[in-house]
Amino acid sequence: MTTICIRKNRSDDHYSEFIIEGHSGFAKAGKDIVCAAISILTTNTINSIDELCDDRIDVTADEKKAIMRCTFLEVPSKEATLLVDSMLIGLRQIQEQYDSRYIDIKFEEV
Repeated sequence: MTTICIRKNRSDDHYSEFIIEGHSGFAKAGKDIVCAAISILTTNTINSIDELCDDRIDVTADEKKAIMRCTFLEVPSKEATLLVDSMLIGLRQIQEQYDSRYIDIKFEEV
């Protein structure tokens, strides 16, 4: 299962980071369309924030451990927030279409 953890600041309700961890298990590696869809959505969001916004982010990824983390180094801009909101719409649609056995989206306050 792929777990997506969206962290928001308790004090101001702004995104602080999102973490994607694990393989969905929908199909074998290289044929897993759920994993591919999640990867495309999250990678595109990170690239879009980097290219289109003035936000400072720290991105780490470890392919062997199947983990990617995007941390906002300051309060995210309106544009970056919209991009993360858009990513969440896509992730929820994947979850609805392919079942929550393969993708778990959770929210944490920090």
